[in-house]
Amino acid sequence: MFFDTHCHIDLFDDPIKIAQSYENANASCVMATMMPSHYQMALPYLQPFKAIMPALGMHPLRAHECKKEIKMFIDHARSSDYIGEIGLDFSAEGKKTKQEQITILKTILPYLRNGKFVTVHSRNAHEELACLLDDYHVGPVCFHYFIGGTQAAIELTAKGHYFSVNGNMLRNKHRYLIDAVHRDNILVESDGPFLTKQPLTMIGHIYDELGNIWHTDKHVTEEIISLNFGRCRTIFS
Repeated sequence: MFFDTHCHIDLFDDPIKIAQSYENANASCVMATMMPSHYQMALPYLQPFKAIMPALGMHPLRAHECKKEIKMFIDHARSSDYIGEIGLDFSAEGKKTKQEQITILKTILPYLRNGKFVTVHSRNAHEELACLLDDYHVGPVCFHYFIGGTQAAIELTAKGHYFSVNGNMLRNKHRYLIDAVHRDNILVESDGPFLTKQPLTMIGHIYDELGNIWHTDKHVTEEIISLNFGRCRTIFS
């Protein structure tokens, strides 16, 4: 079985068709959302799909809108086993809401313990994000599309965190992550529709490439990722 740990199914032109494609392929998908209201809206539509795991999101680049939905996030966080995407973004695009992002994250982090899978956004902000995760005793989490460099990846792995690899990372300079991080800390993501309109095709290629790198056959590669996904859960408080 394939695991896609980060895909924005709700942002595709036909989300139900994409959800059905995962179901048909016997593949599981963590459906990342941008805001609590998006998560809430998607829930009734996704109930028939056992393969889709809706994740409760507060995207840092939507901080100005998200701050109005903090209570909604907290209410849903009590029952949601999947969280994301959340995090920090201090790139040129995100700097203008830096303080809002930090305030939101500090508010929601206490609700992310007790065995939740959490996928985080950390562009140009992984050090600050790691410190907040430590401060609030939240982890391990999965760093989605990590671009923070080899040393930072090693340090985050030492804290127990995981990294999800997408097709773009296999083709560009961020491939270093696969060499820097032990295979027991690797997960797989499509980040569709931002990186691909065909998420299952990308996921299949990533599994094949990881098998080539690790010298493992298809079944062993799938087992490694499956076990990693099962272990990437926050501590119980």
